[in-house]
Amino acid sequence: MSGWGGSEVPVPPKPAAVAEYERIAEKGGLHTEGGWVLLIGAAVGVAYAAWQGRTAGYAALLLVPLAVWVWIAGHRLGRRQRETEAVAREYVRALMAAKARGADVPELSGQLSRLL
Repeated sequence: MSGWGGSEVPVPPKPAAVAEYERIAEKGGLHTEGGWVLLIGAAVGVAYAAWQGRTAGYAALLLVPLAVWVWIAGHRLGRRQRETEAVAREYVRALMAAKARGADVPELSGQLSRLL
């Protein structure tokens, strides 16, 4: 009797934020460490320049803005991951509720199945 009287359970549509979460869920994570490595590299270069009298070592100071950029990029990515994860969790809950009511739901991606 499918199709009669609305007996089919609707499957919630996938929001764009969920697709973005699947795309960025496992990216990044080393921004803090990378920023520290760049900052330490800058410090080593400056120390070399100061102790050895080699002015070329001061060029390592160019790594400082790069380190800051890496930290900012990591912070933004992490914030976006948290924002989209909340939407993805709601989507997974809605799918599981629809499945419990008898809906034929699509198979979850690896990123979404880890949210279960």
